[in-house]
Formats: sequence, structure tokens, C-alpha cells
Amino acid sequence: MDQYRMPAPGCGRGKAKPERQPWRFPQRKLPGLAAAAILALPAYVAAQQPTLPALLAEAEAGNPKLVAARRTAEAAAARVRQAGALPDPMLAFGVMNVPVADPSLGRDMMTMTTIQLAERFPWPGKLGLREAIARFGAEAADWEVEHVRDRVLSEVKAAYYRVYFLDRALGVTDRNEQLVGDFARLTSARYGVGTGAQPDVLKAQVERTRLEDQLVALRQERTSAVARLNALLGRPTDTPLPAADLPDRVRVAALDGGSRQVRFASASLSGVLAADAAEPSIPGARTVAELQRLALEHNPMIQAHVRRVAAQEYAEALAAKATLPDVHVTASYARRAEFGDFFNLMVSLPLPVFAGRKQDQGVIEQAAMLAQHRAMHHAMVHDLNAEIASLAAALQRGRDQLLLLNEGILPQARTALSSATASYQVGRVDFLTLLDSQVTLYRHELDYHRLLADFATDLAALERAVGTEVLQ
Repeated sequence: MDQYRMPAPGCGRGKAKPERQPWRFPQRKLPGLAAAAILALPAYVAAQQPTLPALLAEAEAGNPKLVAARRTAEAAAARVRQAGALPDPMLAFGVMNVPVADPSLGRDMMTMTTIQLAERFPWPGKLGLREAIARFGAEAADWEVEHVRDRVLSEVKAAYYRVYFLDRALGVTDRNEQLVGDFARLTSARYGVGTGAQPDVLKAQVERTRLEDQLVALRQERTSAVARLNALLGRPTDTPLPAADLPDRVRVAALDGGSRQVRFASASLSGVLAADAAEPSIPGARTVAELQRLALEHNPMIQAHVRRVAAQEYAEALAAKATLPDVHVTASYARRAEFGDFFNLMVSLPLPVFAGRKQDQGVIEQAAMLAQHRAMHHAMVHDLNAEIASLAAALQRGRDQLLLLNEGILPQARTALSSATASYQVGRVDFLTLLDSQVTLYRHELDYHRLLADFATDLAALERAVGTEVLQ
């Protein structure tokens, strides 16, 4: 793995994050009815058309964690100019040498009224270092907003895809419950005319009851999944959500039978998934190392941590200047009522007589923290590389399983059930064979929709890890 390049203090910092305007609530006041209609429009549209892009836009505007992260970034940006400003000057008024026995401001030549102005001037370079530390801290906070945004959107997608699976599972289970109901009526009819067995009737009733119980469990799970999604959107948890569906681009990527490889916007991703494919890899496809380098450019937490390391470099440089004295300048003017006035000017410097116990130890502390930041950066890069490789492998594995189910197992299971149904009606197979065929098809249909939802969830996680969209 290429070592990351950390710029030295005072040098350029590589690719800068584009400046963004902080998100704020609309400030314009509208007439009552118009304002209410406009404010209610997003919720109405989301309720009527709960497409995934609409839900993602709603999460960007209303997720409390994302709003809090934006406010944190605004606070960090406001610290930059503060850090580079001089300390506030001190203005003092007073009287000196007033006689105690006979108080007066004009009888004694030593009695005077004074005004004093004092300022502390940090050693040249210190203010610039402090401002640089704050500036890189603000840039890191800005990237951390992107990290929170990516995580929130990924969680919204995962929750939405879970609802999608539960909707499909409810449909499959309901259809199979009706099918088993038909089996129960068929076995009852055969039993009534003496060609069937009572255990077959009981088995059909038990299987139908099991599916009804499964429907209850799936409905309860969907309620929980919708509540989770609503919480991510900043909605009341009981806000209803109509049936969810997969985006077309995700469905095509998962089920396109014309190619055994998923087509990605980045050739590096195609290279990752082509590595273990049966067909030759796409011409020009790159290795997983290229994908990992792409993530280093776009992953918000990596970019934020790069700036944290840069800020710590400046903190170490500032600690090295701790023995260079800050200059305290004090100017005062003294007025005597009956005598001449005075002007005083004083310059004072701190003496670092305990540098071995204080300032030198501060340099050691900041150097150790810089080494810790760099080690953490390497750990984050390794973890990110492992996550990307794992997600890429999971995508390919899920897609292979989906193709196998869609093109082989499901058609065969449907054919087996049709054959078993026809054979049972003419007495060629027993009811247990028919029921086993139905249960097998039911299980494979659930697996199919679960794999689709898992594929979409893994794809969302991969986009979060890389820091950008990866599908064409």
C-alpha cells in the first residue's frame, strides 16, 4: 500500500474541499396559508411518492444528527478568526498614593490618578500557527459533516431496502398461504370422497396456520422497520410508508443477465468484481489497489483525519515555540493635581526557567500525539481497504446467487410444484411431496428477495466507504 503523503507545516495541503454554504432554515416570512402549504408540501409529496431519492432528500434536510453536525462545523469555522486574533487589551483606571489620615488628591505630590493600557503580543508566528490549527480543525469538521451525511443516507437506504424485503416477503407469504389454503380444500375434498387421508388434511391446516403466523411476524417487523426509517428522516415514528421498491439501477446491476460483471462508473470497481469472474475481466479494469486509492480521495473520514493530522503538525510546531516569550507592553499616564504629570512605559517578558518541566514536556506531548494521529490514520486506511474488499466480494457473491436463483433454481422449483400439484390430483404422488415442493419454492422466493435487498444494502455500504456513487 502506498504511504499517505502528509504535507509539512506551511506547505500546500493537497486537494481542498469545495466551500459549501451552511444549511439554514428558510428566513423569508410568508402569509399564513401560503407558508403552511409550502411547509406541508415536502411531507405530502413524501407520503404520496415515497421514492428513495425523495426520502434521501428528506433525510438530508431533517435528520437531527446531520443538522447537529452542520452546526458543529459552523462553530469550528467561527473559531478560525478568533484563534488568529490578539488577546484583548487591558484598560485600567485608578488612583495612587492617597494619604490615609487626610485624604486628598492635590495636597501630596505623590498622589495621582492614573490610566493604564496593557497588551500581550505573542511571539511572531504563534498567532499564525494557532489560526492554522483552527483552520484545519474547521476543514476536518466540514468533512465530518459529509461523513455523517453519507452514514445517514446509507442507513436510510438500508432501512428502505429492509422495508422492500418485508413488503415482498409479505406478498410471497400471503400468496403461499392462499396456495396452501387451496391444498387444504383439495385434501378435504379428496378425504370426503374417500381418496385422501385425514393426516393430509391436518398437515395442510398446520402449514396454513404456520404461514398465517409468519404473516403476523412480518407485519410487526415491517412496523419496526418503518419506525426506524421515520426516525432517520426526522418524522414521527408512526408515519405510514407505502410499499417500497428497488431503484432501477440497482435492480439492473443485480439481475442483468447479459453480463456476469456489475458495471460501475469507476473502472476500478469493475476490476475488483471481475477478478474472480468466470469471463475475462473488462479491458482496462484496474485492481483493488486503484479502488482503495479512489476511496482515499473521496472518503470523508479519511479526508477529515488528514486534516486532523495536519492540525496536529501545527500544534507540534507551536509547542516548539513555547519558550519564545510573549511580550507584555504596558503604558500608563499619571495626573497630579498641583504638580507635573507622569508617563510610564513598561515591557515585560516571561522567563522560561522551568522549561525542562513545562515547555520541553509540551513538545514531547505534542510529538507523541502527532505519532498517535499518524498511526490512527494508517489503521483507518487498513480498515477501509478491508471493508471495501469485503463489500466488493459480498456484491459479487450476492449477484452470483441471484443469477443462480433467477435463472435456475426458481424456474425449476416452480416447475416441480406444478408437476407435484398435477401428479397429486391424479394420485401419483402423496401430499407430503406436494407440500415439500410448495415449502421449497416459498423458501427460494424469500431467499431471492432477501438477496436483492442485501445486494442493494451492500452497494449502499460500498458507496459510503468509497465516498461517491459507483454505479453507472
